[in-house]
Amino acid sequence: MKNEYSGIANINGQITDLNEAKISLSDRGFLFGHSIFETLLIKNGNIISWDYHFERMKFSCHEAFIQIPNEEILFEWASEAVKENIKKSGVINEKAQLRIIITGGNSFDLFIKKEKEMLPKPNIIIICRNVTGPTKDNYTNGISLKSIPDLRSPALIEIKSCSYLYNLISIEKSRLEGFNDALFYNSNNIITESTTSNFIWFNEDLIVRSIAFNGSCLAGVTLSRLISGLKKMKISFDWSELNHTNISTVKGCGIISSIRGILPINQIDDNHFDIQSYKYFFEKLNLALQSEES
Repeated sequence: MKNEYSGIANINGQITDLNEAKISLSDRGFLFGHSIFETLLIKNGNIISWDYHFERMKFSCHEAFIQIPNEEILFEWASEAVKENIKKSGVINEKAQLRIIITGGNSFDLFIKKEKEMLPKPNIIIICRNVTGPTKDNYTNGISLKSIPDLRSPALIEIKSCSYLYNLISIEKSRLEGFNDALFYNSNNIITESTTSNFIWFNEDLIVRSIAFNGSCLAGVTLSRLISGLKKMKISFDWSELNHTNISTVKGCGIISSIRGILPINQIDDNHFDIQSYKYFFEKLNLALQSEES
């Protein structure tokens, strides 16, 4: 039976159907998790926030001892994947996902083999596929989060690493208890981020708040876009900290990421939030984010 179309892969410049894509067993990303990635939103066939994502990608590659790919070639390969996905699927989806994975090349040894002090040639894996994202009900009525201690390696928090095992475990433990996702808090009891998203909140003053990026959470591209949009709309933003024990004082909160945008939260542990009372404000936040789509 022929596999249904699921997306496009571009591996080191070679386009193939996602179902037929292959990588070498010696790939360091596969063997050791020696890889970084970026997930970009494709809206109506256009790549959103390329510059933001490539800058973060360069930082992650540098910190992970992975050779930084040539931006011009990478953008060309990414664009080819997007065009081929539209061609093969037969539609220009309102929303598609572009995932770019850069691995440390091929080697069965943990240590990096350099030639003339040069890092090995990386493997570049680009995946483009149509996605639906959260349901309309999720955006209207929100999702629930279970707070979980953040036991991830502090050295990896600012790197967009493919090592997501603890995140996966946290999501599954949360789902077993009836929640949609997990929300991390650090050893100081400060809320940091969700498993795949930044966390924002506001009180009655309607000042949007989030924890600073400096070692506490990943420097979110979509959150950075939101902050720029908020300035345009004259909505206040403040880098702040929220203690895990003070969640009940929050009036509204959400998670924010490239594909999902801003997703309201209706519950964290035993704390419930009235999304409908702040529906208009969430709409304004989404307008602020959309104003920065380029």
